[in-house]
Amino acid sequence: MSVPEKDQELAALAALGMLPPADRANAPREIVQEMSEAAALLAEIVEPVPPSPSVRDRLLTRVGNYEALKPLADVRGYDDNWIDSGVPGVDMKILFRDKKLRRTTMLLRMAPGAQLPAHHHHDDEQCLVVSGDVRWGELVYREGDFVVMGNATTHPVVSTIDGNLLLLIAGHNEYVQA
Repeated sequence: MSVPEKDQELAALAALGMLPPADRANAPREIVQEMSEAAALLAEIVEPVPPSPSVRDRLLTRVGNYEALKPLADVRGYDDNWIDSGVPGVDMKILFRDKKLRRTTMLLRMAPGAQLPAHHHHDDEQCLVVSGDVRWGELVYREGDFVVMGNATTHPVVSTIDGNLLLLIAGHNEYVQA
């Protein structure tokens, strides 16, 4: 059976772990498995070759530059670290936990029609609507809108019609423990 070149390339990248999860799911599984096994066998028989001094120096410089910056958080868009919130249709992706300030920066993703139950805020919660819509009562916020719920406020049911992606910075509440 002939496999299209596009599928072969996708499978090769998936076998080498060079695809984000969403693209990896589209790669033909049997070919990915075969290529993964072939790559593992090749890795076992190839003799290690030390890099040239210029390549080694460039690599060590890049590592040193990264170490000098040493970000407190480094989350890439292709990182598929979404957590089921326990509420149907609602997932979270923790971006940063500041243990000293007891605050968490996270993405919240709601599927179309999803609802978060009413909840009490134990600290200020900042919310930027990255995409979609978020609503409670008569209020509707859309992409680019920003809202802050204050400490000790009770949030009514939060819903979405089209689904959304929200950037939240929050202290303790029932969804996030910093």
